[in-house]
Amino acid sequence: MSNLRDLVVEVMSSKVRIKILKLLVERESLNISAIVRETKLNHKIVKENLDYLVERGVVNEVILGRVRAYRLNYSNPVARAIRDLFTS
Repeated sequence: MSNLRDLVVEVMSSKVRIKILKLLVERESLNISAIVRETKLNHKIVKENLDYLVERGVVNEVILGRVRAYRLNYSNPVARAIRDLFTS
């Protein structure tokens, strides 16, 4: 169990990632422009952090034509733990 806790701590070690994850918990699925607009963060910073979350399997990137949508990957225990943190 501590391994899961360590992974959650690692993923949430960035204020930017916390903002993105909280938003994805609240809205379920968003494109990068909506995330940038809602968080008021720089596009490049949001993209770098989304890439980090996708690489770790916490967030899924879904391509819908020319639009890329992002959502939490609830098959990943880290994503489920993060959702539980924000909704409890």
